[in-house]
Amino acid sequence: MPYVPSPDDGAVLYYADHRPPTQSVFRANPESIAKHKDITLFFIHGWPMSGRMYDHLMLPLSQTHGIRCIASDRRGFGRSEWSGPYGAHEVTYETFARDTLAIIKSIPDLLPFTFVCASMGCGESLLVYELMRQQGLEKQCKGFIWMGASLPYPLKTEHNPHAPPQELWDMIADGFRNDRVAFIKASIGGVFGTQHGIEMSDTALDFFASLVHQADSIAIERCMQILSNYNFTEKLKELGDTKPVHLKVVVLHGDKDQSMPVEASVGLIEAHVPGTVVKIYENAAHGLYYTAAAKVLDDILSQLV
Repeated sequence: MPYVPSPDDGAVLYYADHRPPTQSVFRANPESIAKHKDITLFFIHGWPMSGRMYDHLMLPLSQTHGIRCIASDRRGFGRSEWSGPYGAHEVTYETFARDTLAIIKSIPDLLPFTFVCASMGCGESLLVYELMRQQGLEKQCKGFIWMGASLPYPLKTEHNPHAPPQELWDMIADGFRNDRVAFIKASIGGVFGTQHGIEMSDTALDFFASLVHQADSIAIERCMQILSNYNFTEKLKELGDTKPVHLKVVVLHGDKDQSMPVEASVGLIEAHVPGTVVKIYENAAHGLYYTAAAKVLDDILSQLV
């Protein structure tokens, strides 16, 4: 299996690599496979799940449409370790970015790729791209597709009045600490907007809850602190100022997203990164990657460059 040691502390990091078929497979689309044979997507998951949150997208993208799909597990989530053997250190957003870049650099036949990210993964991809620029690797990245982006800053302030308040983050932290099992069961539907009448089967909710249950408890809490206390405003402005012509930025966002309301995210991203393509999904929440999967799949395919 594809495991890579973190350059920071040796923590073992996992990624899945779904390659296009080399023979006839179920529901393959020969024309689409021929069209997408040189395209790769690199998926970065949201908090607090794992790369498997994209299973339902990566299977048709790779097997029907011939797109190589790679999905990493952030340290502490899925099959990746939270900490490694080479001494304790503070884990930061930058740590996650260095981990992801280590995975990218470990794949010798990796073609230029587009990031596909949700929630916390969007900020991580931005930091990875910054590292790639510093190392002269930026041409390896063709763009970003961000879903429910927790950008630029998922915390309510005087200048950011529509973002989630600190009280909400504290409630989430208490929920995980006090009764993790009950809290996950009670709150998982909110990710997908079931409180707004968005349909989600019990079996699907159970699957996504199982991904959260796999995560390391310290990783869940620390990532939540990292996510809610990192302001990407200047990073987005820098991207807007330096973005090469070939780099495409696409934002998919649900109009019922309470985890990161449209007013706190989409317009600010557009303002800081000119040329951003924005698609607002009606009656969709933070988990639009699943509840609006068919539309997401179409938009991914239509926006690839």
